[in-house]
Formats: sequence, C-alpha cells, structure tokens
Amino acid sequence: MKWATTQQSGRAWLRTLAYVGIGLVVGIALGLYLGWVAWPAEFTNANPSVLQTNHRRDYVLMIADAYGVDGDVAGARQRVASLGEDGEEFLMSTLLDMILRSEQEEEIRRLVRLADDLGLYSPAMEPYLTLPEPTS
Repeated sequence: MKWATTQQSGRAWLRTLAYVGIGLVVGIALGLYLGWVAWPAEFTNANPSVLQTNHRRDYVLMIADAYGVDGDVAGARQRVASLGEDGEEFLMSTLLDMILRSEQEEEIRRLVRLADDLGLYSPAMEPYLTLPEPTS
C-alpha cells in the first residue's frame, strides 16, 4: 500500500512539473509573438542624445556634411544641441579623436569648419583651418 501511495505521489509531481513546463513554453512563445510580431516596439523621432557613441559620432559627421552643403549655422547649432548637454564637447572630442587617428582629411576639414563656425577651438584644428596647398 505504501508503494502505491508513493507511486501516485510521484506521478502527481511529474504531472505538475509537466503543466508548469508547458505553461512556461506557452508563455514564452506568446510573449515573443506579442513583442516581436503583434506589438513590436517602434522608435520614431528619437532624440540623438540617446544614441550609442558610435552612432552619435556618425550623427556628428552628418551634421558637418549638412553644414558643408547648406551653411546654416543656426541649424547646425541646433543639431549639435540635440546631442544633449555635452553636444559641443562631443563634437570636439570626435574631432580631436579623428585628428589623432589621422582619419580622412576631408571629414576632419568639414568638422573643423563646423567647430570653428560654432566658436569652438583647439590648437589641433589649426593645420586644418587653412586650405591645403595644391600639389604639382
């Protein structure tokens, strides 16, 4: 009699564990479906200040490119300010990092022009403030 009670108790535990396991699998599957298919998160008009550092760097380069095309100082200042309280500092750190790494000179010159026109200065910018001499 004791053996039958133990066996029934074991089956009850297995049944309970099976129900819990099935519930977990169904819950996870339902959660993934709802989160990825039915109601996925959509970010639109996100503030550039929340971007990761590498994307903020790309955004600064795009600001400099746009400024090179339209020359709109007020628009460029507003875009730099959209990077957050440290927007100008981030612009300068990106510029100085690119100078130290000797990256593409055209991108550096566009950033230097932007920084200079926004009233930002660093001695490292000096060689890029003048036009390069043509080579013959």
